Amino acid sequence: MKTSLKLTLVMLSTLFITACADNGKVDKSEADNNLVLGLLKTAEASAKEAGQIEIKGTYFQASCSAGTCSTPGSNTVSIQSNFGTTTGYLYVDYVNGAGTSTYRVNAEIVEFSNTDRVLYYKPKNSANISALIWTITAENEILICDVFNGKPTLAETKTDLTSRKASGTVYTTNPKAAGCNGSFAFNFLTKTF
Repeated sequence: MKTSLKLTLVMLSTLFITACADNGKVDKSEADNNLVLGLLKTAEASAKEAGQIEIKGTYFQASCSAGTCSTPGSNTVSIQSNFGTTTGYLYVDYVNGAGTSTYRVNAEIVEFSNTDRVLYYKPKNSANISALIWTITAENEILICDVFNGKPTLAETKTDLTSRKASGTVYTTNPKAAGCNGSFAFNFLTKTF
């Protein structure tokens, strides 16, 4: 075979192998665009996740009195927020010693604030909106107080809660002993999982 024919065959083979190796590759500018879009979506999802309610989850609830909390029983509290909003739901199931449910709260969270550690909820069978406040101790214990201050509007409920805080009826200074609707202690939450 002539040298020029051999050289032509080697060049064609190299071109074919290179073309096969580049098959399926994405242009660098398109790859950079895809990377930026992916990072933006991740940042957006992270921001929405960061906006979730601080105490979301399902818990067993125990009562507290005089600075001590009882062992969690069968009472459960579920708190979830809708992704990317300040709304969600609250579900509470109080169970008596016989193991039967005695009181249930199935409510829509109409607004919450992690900064103020409060959620405002409207039970499915009620037109009124109530407040539930929480505190987290230095030991990362979650304690809640249902203020039971149902008012017809969110603005009225917020005003009532502000008034109760100002009068010292509701406070988080010593939640295991008092501060929930007068002299009552807060309730202690333990994650179920």
